[in-house]
Amino acid sequence: MTTEKESNFTRPTLKFCIAGLFIPGFTAIAIFGLQIGLGLLGIECPDAWVILWVLTAIGAIAAPVIFIRLVNKWFAGEYSLTTGKLMIFNIVEYILIQCALTACFTSGKTLCYVTDGQNGIEFVFTAWMALPVLIVLSLIFDFLRQKEI
Repeated sequence: MTTEKESNFTRPTLKFCIAGLFIPGFTAIAIFGLQIGLGLLGIECPDAWVILWVLTAIGAIAAPVIFIRLVNKWFAGEYSLTTGKLMIFNIVEYILIQCALTACFTSGKTLCYVTDGQNGIEFVFTAWMALPVLIVLSLIFDFLRQKEI
């Protein structure tokens, strides 16, 4: 019988990664929805993409730091860390990485004004690129857990 603190982070993340192979289109729709929301606030389309890319890049770096702090609180007994909370982290980090990496492969002007039939396909590939990052983060979390035991 294993206790909650003996569970690992990698196994649930690998299960999420299997699903992550099939959901990039859905998360891309959510990201495009955010861009449209910024547009409704009066922000031009290319500028909205730059804002999203900056915010998601910051978020993609900050989220693991915040999660590590929660893991440390879990070790100290001040926080209950469940597999569900790890899945929430994985989903959020997946979307943040997916959006932030897209800036490396396209521009806001291309996403907004080019109609070559491939607008947004970059989001699928960057979502798949996010999966190994999630696995590495889970391995780091497991390493930190092993250090504490």
